[in-house]
Amino acid sequence: MDVNEKYIKIAKEILEKGYDEEELNKEVRPVWDDGESAYTKYLPQQVVRYEKGELPLISLRKIAWKSAIKEILWIYQDRSNDVNLLKEKYKVNYWDSWKNEDGNLGTAYGYQINKKFKSPETGQMTNQIERLIDQIKNNPLNRRLIMNLIDVDDMADMTLIPCAFLTMWTVSGEYLNLTLVQRSGDFLAAAAPGGINAFQYYVLLRMVAQVTGYKAGDFVHFIQNYHIYKKHIPSVKKILEIKVDEKSKPRLEINPDIKEFKDFTIDDFKLIDYYPDQTKYDIDIAL
Repeated sequence: MDVNEKYIKIAKEILEKGYDEEELNKEVRPVWDDGESAYTKYLPQQVVRYEKGELPLISLRKIAWKSAIKEILWIYQDRSNDVNLLKEKYKVNYWDSWKNEDGNLGTAYGYQINKKFKSPETGQMTNQIERLIDQIKNNPLNRRLIMNLIDVDDMADMTLIPCAFLTMWTVSGEYLNLTLVQRSGDFLAAAAPGGINAFQYYVLLRMVAQVTGYKAGDFVHFIQNYHIYKKHIPSVKKILEIKVDEKSKPRLEINPDIKEFKDFTIDDFKLIDYYPDQTKYDIDIAL
C-alpha cells in the first residue's frame, strides 16, 4: 500500500467509523476565527507505518514540502520559538495566530530543544538535539534516545502545546528508526499520511541518520486523536476522487556532503519527480 492509498484508507475510516464530537459533546475547545465551535469526526490511537525507503509525501494534493522542512530547521537547528525569525529567515508566515506579544510561542517548540539540562549519560550540560546526536554516534544501543517538546512545568506558558511532540529513536544494525508521537492530528491540514507532519519528521530522520553515519530505517507515526474537522469534510471527499499522475513518484535527495546537523540549509534538499494534483483548497485552521 503506497502513501496515497494509506491516505485514502484512513480518511475513509475516519469519515465512516469516526466518533462524532457534535453528538458526544455540547461544547468543544477548538473554535474557528468567528468563534464557531470546530467539531470533528475522529478516531483514537491510530498508527501509520512507513517502511525503509518510503517517502511519506502524497500526490493527491500539493504539500508545501519546503515550508515543512523550514519548520524543522527552525525548531531543531535554530532551536527557536521566535515566529518573527521563522518569517524573516524562512518566509513561513502561518504561525502568527499563536505568537504572543513578544512574537514567540512562549515555552513551546524550539524553546524546549534549546533548554539546557544535565545529560544522564555524561553528566555534562547539553540540549536535546546535541544529546541525541552524541548518543546515536557514541552509544547507539541506548534505549533512552528521545526528544520531547512538552515539559509539564512549562505547559502553562506555551501559546500552543505541540501536537507532534515526542520522537523516539532506535538503532538497529545500519539503520536508524524513528517513532513520532502526536497527541492530536488535523488530518487535512497536516497530519494525514504523507502530509506535512509525516514528511517533515521523515526529513528529520534522514538528517540525523546522515550526520550520525546511519541509513534511514522504519518510520512509525502514532496519532492519539486523528480527526477531520467537519468544515474540512467536503475537501477531503474531493481529494479522495483525485487520480494521481502516474509520473509522480517523488524522491528526496539531500546533499551528501553535509556532515554536521548545524550545516543543513533548505538548499540542501531537492525533491525529484513530484507531480501532485494542483487543486487549491481553503483549509481553515481551528484555534
